[in-house]
Order: sequence, then structure tokens, then C-alpha cells
Amino acid sequence: MRALVRWLPADEREDIVVGISTSLSRDRAEDPADGPDSGDDADGAGEAAPDWDREWKVLLASARHADLVARLLGEQRAFFDYRGLARAARKLRDRIDDAYNLLCEAPRLDGLRLERGDDMGDVRRAVDLRRGEIVDAELAPLQPSPAPGAEIWTINYDQRGGFVADSCRSPDGTEPWRVTGMASTAAGAEHTLTRLFLHRPPEIRLRAPEPPRSWAETGWKSDRSAEGPTLRELLALRGLVYEEHLAACRAAQQVLREHASNLGAYLADRAAELNARDPQLRGHGGLRPIGTSDNRDHYGSARTVTWVPTRSVVGTGHSEWGEFGDHRPEVPLEIAEGLLRAADLEAFTAELFGHDISLLRTPAWAGPLYRIGSNGNHRIHAAKLLKLPWLATVVYLEATAPVWEVAGIVAADRDTGEEHPGSFERRVDERIRAIEGLLRRGVIDGDLHADGIRPVLRCTRLPASWLLRAPGYAARVNTLYERCYPGALAQLGVPPEVGFDPQQWERWLIEP
Repeated sequence: MRALVRWLPADEREDIVVGISTSLSRDRAEDPADGPDSGDDADGAGEAAPDWDREWKVLLASARHADLVARLLGEQRAFFDYRGLARAARKLRDRIDDAYNLLCEAPRLDGLRLERGDDMGDVRRAVDLRRGEIVDAELAPLQPSPAPGAEIWTINYDQRGGFVADSCRSPDGTEPWRVTGMASTAAGAEHTLTRLFLHRPPEIRLRAPEPPRSWAETGWKSDRSAEGPTLRELLALRGLVYEEHLAACRAAQQVLREHASNLGAYLADRAAELNARDPQLRGHGGLRPIGTSDNRDHYGSARTVTWVPTRSVVGTGHSEWGEFGDHRPEVPLEIAEGLLRAADLEAFTAELFGHDISLLRTPAWAGPLYRIGSNGNHRIHAAKLLKLPWLATVVYLEATAPVWEVAGIVAADRDTGEEHPGSFERRVDERIRAIEGLLRRGVIDGDLHADGIRPVLRCTRLPASWLLRAPGYAARVNTLYERCYPGALAQLGVPPEVGFDPQQWERWLIEP
């Protein structure tokens, strides 16, 4: 029979396939043992396992039917709305994919408790609860104790993973007073807010759904940034920092008057001075938190508005101060000319910060560092050139996780944009020794499990994520950080001459 089939015309073979598959589908529908389709809510206890071979053939036949229908419609031999069938097919595909992913995920969760007869919904809820428990347990040791008299913040966390945090202090324009964000658990929201203020941890009061709280997949539904503060509100508060900014504008005006005949030359000289004395950090992407497959569930992010010291912005989209190539290079000069002519410095300030300057915050033990986010390159450069000490900005933060695969840490070195010689295996071995040194020297606290095939680091204290980077990069950031926060390395027990030099830094970590 099979030998004869291949001699049939293609259309007739398709008709035979359709006829056989239709018969199979009809037999499936008439089989009393199957009963009505109750979806994922059916109690499967005691039922025979499905005949997966037959189910697979029926699905293949249905796929063939869909292809024939699409062809007929394309040839205009039939006319009807096919969108409902397409939506149903996508829904079935998604349910099958969800079931497969769930079956892959569940066995990897230690401590997952399931009951006989659990359906997909039961298993999904159990998995999400267990993921939340694991995240909260791993974040707990990383949560620092607030100092006496620490600022009090209240977090309102919702079931979709979004949160709004408010300070008990009345807004005065000097510090953030409201933060919005998202995190996979309520404890993750606490951790995210704490990382935002790592250099002075606040006391946190949490308002969240009652336990048990499951892990939440954060996304656009979690976003509560519309409830957050704006730059207009920040500027309207005035306050001490605002007054310092106005005073700096008046001083800059006086300097500009002295160089009014050639402002361009003055700005060029300032740029040359900054690039020699206070250069930007090369590869500032390495300041982002290190992500690996072991810490994706710990994701948390935050947004707020605040005044940022200009000196702590260490990386922009244009790596040389004052240099923009052909991307609107005239803007800093236009800002300087606008300041020179300004009779109303408050109006000048409102225009300067009228569009968001977006910065990404890197928390660290003595104070944060910042790098450019989505907007504001020219105004940041102009502020540096004009010696304006403050920037009114929208600040974003990604929380740092407590657990990493060492191989993932090494793979993340690509964030720095540098070449890393040597085999990957050798680099992993070298990083293990460096991390052992960080732990032995007391720079970080935690445990390194390096015996298995997947060495894993779990931290209970991490002063800054760049300390886990390659020694050359870490030493470069250490140098810049000490410039922003004099005496910072000594707070960690690191001799400055060691922390600034890549070879000495590596030797200090590796040697007993």
C-alpha cells in the first residue's frame, strides 16, 4: 500500500491524509474513556496516562489541516474568517510550551512540595511559592542592619511585583523622598531599596500581601513609575542643593564673562584639563550588576528623582569630555552662551533640566557612582565644563543579587568592552583565587563553593559589584572611586597603593 501511495498525485495524497486524520479525530472524540475535556483543572488521580502517540498524530493531522485551509484561502478557493482558529492554535501552543517549561523547571527546585493529582495550576503555584521562598532566604543575609536614627521608609508592595516606597521625612529637595520600582518578591523590594541607599541603609517598614507570598514575574504590569516623583516637583522644592546650584551658576557666569570673547576656546581648555585630570571610566558598562543564571529570580529595579553630584558621574555616551564627533557638538557652547546671557537663573535652571537627564546608579559602600542612562549626555558634559556641582536627574537602579556562578561572573567581563586573554577555564580559575582573596581579606563576606563543576559564590556582604570583576577593571574603578570619595578604600582595609594597581591588587588577593 505504501509503495502505491507515492504514485498518487500530491492533491490525492493530501486528501487521504486528511481523511485518515479526520477519522482518528472522530475516534478520539467518540472514545467514552476520554470523557469531557476539563482542561488543566481536571483531577488526574487514578486516570490512565494519555495515549501520547495518538495525541501526537492528531496534532500533526491538525497542523496539516491548518496548512490546507491557509492554502485554500490564499488561492481564494474558500472565504471565511480564519483568525479564531489561529488564536486557538496559538493558545494551544502556549499551553503545551508552558507545560514543557514547567516540567523542566520543577525538578530543579530543591524543597518543592507537590501532591498526587496536582494539575498544572497547582504545580505552577507551588513552583512560584518555592521560588519566592528561595529568593527571600538568599536575600535575608544581605540585608544590613540600619544604624540608630536611620531614615524610615515605608514600602507598599503589590501582588504584581510593583512597589512604591516613601520616606517619613518631609521632602526638602536634598534627598529622594519617593521611590517606585519592581521586584520578584516583597523581600526583593526591601533589598532593592536598601541597595539604593547602600552607604546609609534605612529602616524599612513593609506593607505587602499576607504570606504565603509567591515569586512574581515582573514586567510592564508591575510598573508603577507613574506614581513616582518628577523633576518638576524636585525643582519646585528648592532647598539647600538648589541654592548651591544657583550660586555655582552665578560663579560660572562671572568666569564666562571673563572669556566672553572666545567661549569655545575656554570650553576646549576645560575639556582638555578634565580629560587629563578627571577622565571618564572606560567600559563603564562594567558598573552594572553582574547577572548569571543563578540570580535571575533576584531581579529588582527602582526609579526616583534627585540631585546628583556632578563629580560622581563617571561615564557617558561620549568617552572624552567635550568631544561629540558629529553628534550636535555645538550644544555645550549653546548652554554656556545661554548661561552667560541669563538674567533669571531660575528660568535657566528650569530650561537646563526641562528634559530628563537619565542616570544609572551603582551603589557602593562610601557613596554611589553614576553613568549615563537614556538621555542627557550634552548637559552632563556642559555641567562638568562649567563647574556646576549638581545635576537634577532621574535615577534608575538595578539591585545586586547575592549569588553567582563564577563562570557567569567571568562571562560578564564582556560588559567592560575589554579583551581578556587566556582560555575561559583559566580565567575562571584565576577569578576563583581572586574571590577567595576577597573573602580571606574581609573585603566581602560570604561562601565560595568551588568543589563542584559549577563553582558558586554566595555573598552576605558586597560593598560594590565591581570588586568581583577582573583585577584590571576593578583597580581602574577603585582609582576613580577614591577620587570621588577620598579614603574609601581604607574603609575596606585596602591599602590605596594596592587597590589602584592591577598587578598589586591581584597579588594582594591571591597571596596568603
